[in-house]
Amino acid sequence: MENRYKKYVAVMVLCFLFGGFSLIFYLVQVYSVVWQTDIVSAIRNEHGNFTTPVLSHELRGENLSEFNRSLPFGLAREDPSLLLLSPFSLILLFTGIISILGGFSIWNLIREREIKSTKKQLLDIFLLPEEKKILNEIEKYGGSLTQSEIVKTTGFSRVKVHRIIRNLEAKKLIMKQEYGMTNKIVLKR
Repeated sequence: MENRYKKYVAVMVLCFLFGGFSLIFYLVQVYSVVWQTDIVSAIRNEHGNFTTPVLSHELRGENLSEFNRSLPFGLAREDPSLLLLSPFSLILLFTGIISILGGFSIWNLIREREIKSTKKQLLDIFLLPEEKKILNEIEKYGGSLTQSEIVKTTGFSRVKVHRIIRNLEAKKLIMKQEYGMTNKIVLKR
C-alpha cells in the first residue's frame, strides 16, 4: 500500500475498532437484560463501596424501591429493558453503527482509488504514445471532445485520429457519439 493511503487506513481501522467495541458493549447490555445476568456494572453506595450489580437477582422485593430512588437519571430497574432504551445505550448503538459504516466507506474509497491508479498504470504500459496523447487531450478538456477538436489540439491528421480512435474504441476506453457533422469522443469511466 502506498504512503498516501496510510492516513486513510489509520482512520478506517479506528472507525472499525470504535464501532466494534461500541456494538459489543451494547450487545453485552442486551445479553444482560434478556437473560437477567449480573454483567451490568456495579453502582457505588453512599460509603463509596461498590454494591451488588444493578440487575442482580438479589435486588428483588422491598430493597428494590429504595435502590431505584438512589439511581441516577431516574432509571427504574423494575423493567430492565429501560437500560437498552436509555440515551447512553442508544447513542452507543448509533455511534457504533455509524463508525462501522464510515470504516466501510473509507475502505471503499481506498479501493476505488487503488483500482483507478492501477488502471492508469496499465494504460501507460500498454498504450502507444499517440493513443496516450489523444486520451490525455480528451481528459484535459473534461472527458469529451469532438473528433475535429482532437485533430486541432493534437496536430495529427484526420485519418490518423480516426485510426487511433477506432483502436481506442476497440479497447473499450472511449465511446464515439454522433455530434452534427463530426463525432464526439467520450472517455469511458
